[in-house]
Amino acid sequence: MEKIWDAHVHLFPQRLFNAIWHWFNNIGWQIPYAGWELERYVACLKAMGVERAFLLTYAHKSDISLELNRWVRDVCRKHDCFIPFACIHPLDRDLEQIIATVLDDWQFAGFKLQLAVQQYAADDPVWEPVYRAAVERQKPVIIHAGTAPYSQNDPVLGLDHMEKVMERWPELKVIIPHLGLYEIDKAFSLVERYPHFYLDTSWALGATGVNLPVDRLVYFIERYPQRFLYGSDFPIIEYELASGLKILRQLGLADQVLRRVVYDNARNLVANCL
Repeated sequence: MEKIWDAHVHLFPQRLFNAIWHWFNNIGWQIPYAGWELERYVACLKAMGVERAFLLTYAHKSDISLELNRWVRDVCRKHDCFIPFACIHPLDRDLEQIIATVLDDWQFAGFKLQLAVQQYAADDPVWEPVYRAAVERQKPVIIHAGTAPYSQNDPVLGLDHMEKVMERWPELKVIIPHLGLYEIDKAFSLVERYPHFYLDTSWALGATGVNLPVDRLVYFIERYPQRFLYGSDFPIIEYELASGLKILRQLGLADQVLRRVVYDNARNLVANCL
């Protein structure tokens, strides 16, 4: 079976997950994986051939990060298929201490920022301590800074903000989910200009009704094969888990390019914490 590293999986403590399912239900999403137990999510990923997965949460308010990260740490210790990424909120008390705890003491692979929820733009100065810590330790930051899939009119989102971040921090390793939709041309331009700027395929491959420029996507993956990562967004998806991977395999990429996207690139990004 082909080795797969999934660079975008969301899991939360049950009480928080229940609130998330309720929110998505209220906006009309029909999610087939809602309400499962943790062990069932693990089994589903493994059944599809996922060897390792980035485990992502996010802090929707201040002063919950440390305990949420502690939960992530414990899940990853129990299920070594998961690689922990830390949530953080810019208004956390003892922010610097939390950063040191998750990155140095617990050896998390990097950070996940969910800007649509947290409502601070990527270039807001409040994120400076996070970016500085990531650069100093050469760890990646997964930033939901784009407008897909549901926040096209949110002023804190958009890749113009990310462009300013990259100008300020060109050595920062950044992963943008959803291939940077709905600003894919801007996303590709940032891939061209910044050697530490990555895109993952979550939601963009698999969701219905996405106007994806397939020819341009294939061109850029083949030109920059080390800068794209497979991600599922599981389990917060309306489609079958295997759909995104199936579409990726149907793009006609060379075998060595496909291997980079589904395995090598994610592994290389977190090699310093394995």
